Amino acid sequence: MQKEKQDLVVTILIASLFIMMFSFIVFLLVFNYIRQKRKLLIDKKIRDAHFQQALLEAQLEMQEHTLNGVSQEIHDNVGQILSLIKLNLNILSMDEANHAIYKTLKELVGSAITELRELGAGYHTDRMVDEGLLFGIRHQLQILEKTGRFKTIFHSDIENLLLEKSTTIFLYRMIQEALNNVVKHSDAQTIQVNVFYKENMIHIILQDDGKGFEMESEEFKPGIGLRSIQQRAAMINAEASIVSKPGLGTTVNFVFKYIGNDTNRIGG
Repeated sequence: MQKEKQDLVVTILIASLFIMMFSFIVFLLVFNYIRQKRKLLIDKKIRDAHFQQALLEAQLEMQEHTLNGVSQEIHDNVGQILSLIKLNLNILSMDEANHAIYKTLKELVGSAITELRELGAGYHTDRMVDEGLLFGIRHQLQILEKTGRFKTIFHSDIENLLLEKSTTIFLYRMIQEALNNVVKHSDAQTIQVNVFYKENMIHIILQDDGKGFEMESEEFKPGIGLRSIQQRAAMINAEASIVSKPGLGTTVNFVFKYIGNDTNRIGG
């Protein structure tokens, strides 16, 4: 009887041990399956993110190429035509009877040539990349100031802001988009841009005194421009935040990390 009890206990122990081992193996299999599935999902997200980034970079590169081509065509063709008109006006202005008229026309054509060159510079990024991002921002503000609709204010604690080419172009287009939103939607009179360095971060803050909008409203839906700003910011590891209230204007803050020892040269 005693032997039968001992055999029963041994059998129970062996069965328990077998069940524990089986459970442990099942746990390992399930755990490994979950881990592999999670890894596959993460890998898929990374591949999708890389694909979206590559796609956006290709689109932006194509856009830059197109805009640079348009800028060059404007400079070479339309600019040349206006220069020839100005040259002919110089010859015709020798007629003293019509001197005042031709002088006025010559001044107008000269102004058109200048505006055309500045417009082309706004789209042609090579010079802006060489001169630095602050040059591009000042240029955009000067164009807005010349319309007579806006007063612009620019202040920077940094003398120059030379970035990697892709970072420069991305930030420049983001700022262009933000300014474009001000022109189209804000009814602002004053646009102010402040650039400063704080705690290893560069801040570019764009403010307007326009009508603003309610971001928390159910009626508010971010347009393509705002989504484009957020996408471009993510691609260069920058942050783009927007604060706006009805009647209090809008503030757009671009923030990205400082890399390097020289604040005149910032890497993206």
